[in-house]
Amino acid sequence: MQIKKHFIAFIALGVAFTGCEIPKSPNFKTSHKVEAPVMYNKTFQFMGDSTMSVMIDTSGTDFDSLFTIDGDDFITISKEQDFNFGELDDAIPVIDVDPTSFDAAVGEIEITDFSSGSGDLGSANIEEVTGSDPNFVPAGTPIPAGSNASAPVRIGIGANTDFFRSATIKNGSLVVELTNSLGFDFQTANIQVIDTTTNTPIGSAATFSAADGNQLTDGATQTAAIDFSDGDQLRNLGVEIVVSWNNFNFPANPQELVVNSVNGQNLIASQVQAALDEQDFSTTSTATFSNEEFEFTDASHFIRMNAGEIDIAPIQNDLEFSIDVTIDFADIRNCPASVANNIPEITSVNPLQISYTEANNTEISRAGSSNRVTIPLAECEVYATNNEVTFTISAATENTKSAPQGDQIRVINENQSVASSVTISGLEIERATGVIKQQTVLLNTEDETDFDDDLALFNDNEAEITEIDGLNDLSSQLSNLNFTNPILSINYSTNISVPTTIYGAFVGTNGDGEQVYLRGTGGDFDVESTDPIDGLFKNAGDPLDADEMIKFSLAENLNGDDINASIQFDRTNTNVDVFLNNLPSEIRFIGKAVVNEDEDEATIIDPLNFDPKISVDIPLRLSTNQPITYTDTVEQDLGGVPSPEQGDQSSISQGIIAIDYENGFPLGVDLEITFLDSLQNEFSPINVSLDDISLLPSQIGTDRFSDHANPGSGTIEIALNQEQLDQLYKTRFLEVSASLQTTNNEDVKIRTTDYITLSVRAELTIESEVK
Repeated sequence: MQIKKHFIAFIALGVAFTGCEIPKSPNFKTSHKVEAPVMYNKTFQFMGDSTMSVMIDTSGTDFDSLFTIDGDDFITISKEQDFNFGELDDAIPVIDVDPTSFDAAVGEIEITDFSSGSGDLGSANIEEVTGSDPNFVPAGTPIPAGSNASAPVRIGIGANTDFFRSATIKNGSLVVELTNSLGFDFQTANIQVIDTTTNTPIGSAATFSAADGNQLTDGATQTAAIDFSDGDQLRNLGVEIVVSWNNFNFPANPQELVVNSVNGQNLIASQVQAALDEQDFSTTSTATFSNEEFEFTDASHFIRMNAGEIDIAPIQNDLEFSIDVTIDFADIRNCPASVANNIPEITSVNPLQISYTEANNTEISRAGSSNRVTIPLAECEVYATNNEVTFTISAATENTKSAPQGDQIRVINENQSVASSVTISGLEIERATGVIKQQTVLLNTEDETDFDDDLALFNDNEAEITEIDGLNDLSSQLSNLNFTNPILSINYSTNISVPTTIYGAFVGTNGDGEQVYLRGTGGDFDVESTDPIDGLFKNAGDPLDADEMIKFSLAENLNGDDINASIQFDRTNTNVDVFLNNLPSEIRFIGKAVVNEDEDEATIIDPLNFDPKISVDIPLRLSTNQPITYTDTVEQDLGGVPSPEQGDQSSISQGIIAIDYENGFPLGVDLEITFLDSLQNEFSPINVSLDDISLLPSQIGTDRFSDHANPGSGTIEIALNQEQLDQLYKTRFLEVSASLQTTNNEDVKIRTTDYITLSVRAELTIESEVK
């Protein structure tokens, strides 16, 4: 262990020689002993500031925040540094939506009313029905049973069906209502719709008969349905009626056979020229979301948008009708109410609905178009089962029967349509629940010259480099440390709610340039060859081995709350004891995050908050396989010591160095003191060195601290030989080396107040020759 400079220092021996009487007879020697204090009861505490004598001076800027002290003065090397792992925002799925269009065709057209009135669309008198002219047939005249089959009655009704001109029928029926006021009963009456221009029948015939329950007896009103087939052309409307009757007496006041009304019954046409009720038609369209990074596999899966928009291009209306159009996005829900403030077409925000209607003054006029509508999706939720958003387009034509006279008849074809395109774009996720596909995210910024998704640990432009201030000085002064319980922690705050595993490489380099990689030791932190990670290199082309990497998972946080968590690497699960015993002053990191490796259902939130710090905690609890060494050089001028080598008449005939000590460390201390010349070289040819100076340790308590009530103590005397004594005058510096070592490699704890007290003195015998 390093010891503070001037840990043991020799002071210049201020040896004063007292003059004495010199006898007149020469050639005799005088001898006297001198005891010179070199150091008197000097206490060196292990740690403190510069106001005291300490081995580690913590007042320097590098050390002022390196150590923490608990209530027992127990020391921990503790340092927390900001550590930029890079952004994880690349883990936010990017969801693209294919543009889509819709084409809502009118489709089948339903015809209901054929006229604005009722009661008499056309009629036939008794002569037209029976051939008997009431002017020539007296009332009561017996009329034999008969039929007008050879001369059926034709009644044109087209002139009175003001709501209808023509239609191409697909299917359905025309319901005809007749009233018989001729004064006799029809046994049967067969009715056929005809084209009065060509007198050709249209559709099937219908029968009024007792057997069918709709016999047209005198005064009765009955209906019958005439069925049509696909392709029937309905125009120039008229009816042809064949009547049969039993014997009857000619009535006195016959009226008419009246066609009261014709109405469609599920009467569907492909093309119509008519006054029509509101015609409803609709279609559905689907916008497909990319599934490369996110999948909606359940109806509960959704994304809440931070940004994005729906753009609906103008809807062109080529119909002869004004139309209402409603687009229902049933899969887009919970939009903020404010989104509708400036967009009159929005009529609902949950689910989202856009309406072009007369009610909100956005109805699409005939031969007109709608406005382009752009709807912000911020704060909206999108549910897209199977990665599809389906929306329904519903359109309704105006009811032209209520239009002004002369503007009621319009032409409409089933193939006519309203069309537009819908684009969903710019989607930015605020929150998403679903299957987030496995993604690999770089945790370092790639070198600008090397965009290949590979990272190199020793590329300064790519690696995150953290310098732990103070450890550089400590590691350059101390050697052979073996801390027994060091911990390296990654402390972080995050809101990441997706399973995330970080694969990376930490390499620590100490003051001597020695490197150690952090790795797992047979547990969850081990990197396996089957793990889904590649592209991590030492240098370009030199991939990291699995045992030079480590992996760890971020804390589970299903709700995406802001949490604080920590990953701890200790000696039970990693080689962190070797890593930190190297006292790295620089730690390099490269890594990648694998997000949702198993592609489970998860929730992800944007923005992702991930703020890591790297924390080093090295409690000064240690054991030593090799001595902890410290060497320092201090000035000590002994030029005043007599020596025959420099022509002095006085010389040292005997000398010892005596060291009294009290050791309050739980460590044994071995000292070696070497005398150096002005060039800080050992003396030549005979060096002067004091070694084998062993200080006994303090007694150690069960808490592994030293027992300051029972320190190690003793006195050590070291004799110097004549050759060494003669060299002392050359001394200008002393090199003091200390080796500290635990007993039997047991681990001990170091406190700030651990100390060594030394008293050092020189006992010299000086001889002077008088001639």
